[in-house]
Amino acid sequence: MLKKLRLQAMCLLLCCAGLAGCLNDNEPEGRQVTGYEEYALTVASKKLPGLAGQGSNVLTEVYAVKKEGATEWEELPAINGFDYENGYEYRIRISETSYLDKRMGTPAWTEHDLLEIISKEKKDSEGLPADFIPAWYQDAQTE
Repeated sequence: MLKKLRLQAMCLLLCCAGLAGCLNDNEPEGRQVTGYEEYALTVASKKLPGLAGQGSNVLTEVYAVKKEGATEWEELPAINGFDYENGYEYRIRISETSYLDKRMGTPAWTEHDLLEIISKEKKDSEGLPADFIPAWYQDAQTE
């Protein structure tokens, strides 16, 4: 009888261990690249007030950029490897890599890296907005 109970307990333990090992098979561990793209941008001749990142309330200066063919300026908080000089409008190629790592406090993020400087021209960029500060942030500051 004791031998039978030990055998059942051992079988139960092995089954539980096997199931526990299967639970994470569908989710790779660590940092995963979830997207990669390369494209050209125009970077405005001056930085503008904006927020450091999506969902952030850290006010800072951000790049004003236009993707190829776009008519509106957009904000871009950082471009790794880009040695920006105020007063020059740039045409650059960058890579945009999106990551996912569920072990981190901020599990999803995107990094932008300079690939090449196509041109650098001394000029004042036209059609820039006054800032990239969203209305919700401005409203929160007046309350």
